[in-house]
Amino acid sequence: MIKVLIVDDEAPARARLGRLVAGFPDLKVVGEAGNGLEALQAAEKLKPELVFLDIEMPELNGLEAAEAWGGKGPMVVFVTAYSEHALKAFELSALDYLVKPVSPDRLKETVE
Repeated sequence: MIKVLIVDDEAPARARLGRLVAGFPDLKVVGEAGNGLEALQAAEKLKPELVFLDIEMPELNGLEAAEAWGGKGPMVVFVTAYSEHALKAFELSALDYLVKPVSPDRLKETVE
């Protein structure tokens, strides 16, 4: 079972992604966060192995949160409405980069 943290500043986006993730028996959502700072705190406490991380958020954005983990944190899949951040995301060793709205088929590719 892979422990998952979902991070997005929009509650409906977190809920939708949570419903999609729930369809995968090997994934278990252990928590949610509304910005990068909360993501760092939740990751420290919950020890997720995978984070679905939005980029554009208040406090600390997703790229800054991933940078703070410095490759020693959980695997990161960026989930964002902005395709222009993809290069930076992969420079930070992102597992994948999903553009919103995430389709079930595209999420399946990522999980596999």
